[in-house]
Parts: sequence; structure tokens; C-alpha cells
Amino acid sequence: MKNQKEGYFSSQRGKRFIKFFLIGMTGWGLNLLFLFLFGLLLDAFFVNDILVIIWVFVIRKGVVASLLSMIIVFVFTFVMNKIWTFREQGREFQPNTLFQFFQFTLIGLTGFALFTGFMLWLHGSLNWNEYLASSIAFFVGLVNNFIWNDLWTFNPKLIEKRKLKRENKELRKNKQTLSEEE
Repeated sequence: MKNQKEGYFSSQRGKRFIKFFLIGMTGWGLNLLFLFLFGLLLDAFFVNDILVIIWVFVIRKGVVASLLSMIIVFVFTFVMNKIWTFREQGREFQPNTLFQFFQFTLIGLTGFALFTGFMLWLHGSLNWNEYLASSIAFFVGLVNNFIWNDLWTFNPKLIEKRKLKRENKELRKNKQTLSEEE
């Protein structure tokens, strides 16, 4: 790493954003593909459109297909971003992947909320074309997700702090165990 301090918009961060964008676009395409495939699969097993009624909610095949698709794509985008986009961020040490996935999920939910809000505003209120509105909303969510994942989920300084905190906790635990044995 360089010793001189760079601003937020560095060339390294720009490269990471391009990788993040490519993975996001791939994920969007995979989501549509899996949505179609799960739709076909559910059509083969269920004659009616309604899959199940839970309490007052009517769950249709399209919703189930979408949820299954999103789960697969979400795990795919996390893994790809961890091993490709942010690979250099945690190279010196191995961060806790489960905790990072939790962070990635929280950020993904905020990105989804932004996407939904922009869709409601642009398409629902302003009556923009749904494809244009969806594209703009997708990009807003993607930028939000990149910034927060770059600053929080895959930030090497925060990962190092968590690692040191874990190691100190382990040392205190070992010291306590040794003092209890004496």
C-alpha cells in the first residue's frame, strides 16, 4: 500500500467500482435467467398461479421464483466481489467471511430500499418509462452498495481492527484461563 494519502476517488477505487459494476450487471442478468427458469420449474409442479396462502398473504409462483433467484444471485455477487473486486483489500489477513456476508446483506437491503424508492418515485409518481426508471434506480442502488461495501464490509483498516479485537479477546481469555488454573 502507498504511504501517501489519497482522496476517496482514487484509481484503485475506480477499478474496484468497474469490477463491482460488472458483477452487478452479471447478477442482474443471472437474476432474470433464474427467474425464468424457476418460473418454468414451478409451472411444472403447480397448475394454479397461487402457490400457497399464508395468513392473509397470497404467495404466487412469480414471487417464489423471484426470491429463489435473488438468494442465488446475492450469494454469487458476494462471493465474486470478495474474491475479485475486493481481493486486494484483505490480502494480508483473512477476515471473517460470515460477518462480511452479514454486512453485505445489510447494505444490499439498503440498496434494494433505494431501488424501490426510486422506482416508486420515477415510474410511479413521475410516470417515467419503467425500463428507464429501473435502470436509473438500479444504478443508484449499485453506487450506494459499492460505497458502503468499500467503506465498511471490505475496508482493510476495519477488518484489521476487528482481527486485533478478536486476538485481544482471545489473549484475555487465555490469560484468564491460566490465572484460574494457578
